[in-house]
Amino acid sequence: MTPKERLGDRWKPGELLARHSSLRIGGPAKVWADVHSASELDSVTAWADAQGLAVYVVGLGSNLVFPDEGIEGVVIRFGGELASWSVKATGDEAEVHVGAGAINAHLVRGLLKQGWVGMEFLSLIPGTFGGAVVMNAGTKEKELSEILITADVWSAGPRTVVTQTTEQLGMSYRHSDLSEGDIVVSGVIAVEQGDVEAAAANMQMDKDRRNKTQPYRLASVGSTFANPEGDYAGRLIEAVGLKGHQMGGAQVSELHANFFINKEEATAADFLGLMALARKRVREEFEIDLRPEVQFVGFDGWARLAALEDEVSDA
Repeated sequence: MTPKERLGDRWKPGELLARHSSLRIGGPAKVWADVHSASELDSVTAWADAQGLAVYVVGLGSNLVFPDEGIEGVVIRFGGELASWSVKATGDEAEVHVGAGAINAHLVRGLLKQGWVGMEFLSLIPGTFGGAVVMNAGTKEKELSEILITADVWSAGPRTVVTQTTEQLGMSYRHSDLSEGDIVVSGVIAVEQGDVEAAAANMQMDKDRRNKTQPYRLASVGSTFANPEGDYAGRLIEAVGLKGHQMGGAQVSELHANFFINKEEATAADFLGLMALARKRVREEFEIDLRPEVQFVGFDGWARLAALEDEVSDA
């Protein structure tokens, strides 16, 4: 049975990737596939390998940039059992096995209802658990590597699942050593019994503060650049005069300078051009190289940024 026959209407040739990006940018994929089980993943990746097509796994598209020209490959989102979680408790502590497709906010709410705390920071991380592993996602309070025990990774090349610790994953600030072809299938996090009401109140405070200072209701990828050590990307971008600056349909938010928004039908070229300008100005003014916190899917975003930094006007 072919993947198309197995997945039915979850197999979508020519699907527009802009529909699956919080930035609302991206051309068509060769195939978009909603995969709900390990056996379906086997089937889809085997088909892609036989066709010579690259495979990309994405979550909710909350920190991704897709290319305007689309992707000549198979783009996968996990659902079903690959987005579920289960708790193994030992007294007041527990290990939670989480599918990579689990939505972070849903995971937090579900665990709080059962009395488990320690993962509330994930509620402010838009997207799915797998993406949080890849980026070692976090907030000012905590990052995932502090509660992650292991992750199951389907490695590139010979497709085998390998369980890796945080040390083996090479997790650091907004980074892991996973390669583009590696697929996070699931992970295990540590939680504990605690004061659920206090945890929920802190979550609401963090959410209210975020909504006042960050343009989360607009089309963006969240934080565009990682904060350099001892400083803030938003402060640096504002200091070089780019807060509110627009290039094509992309704009540096007037609320928070590290949020670049799709204001008027922006293209990936607009967005990358604005990123290149910010990197160029900050490097020239402060001798700091801003590192993108966004992920480039289906194209070499670093190479395009480097080319644009040579071409972009500083006017």
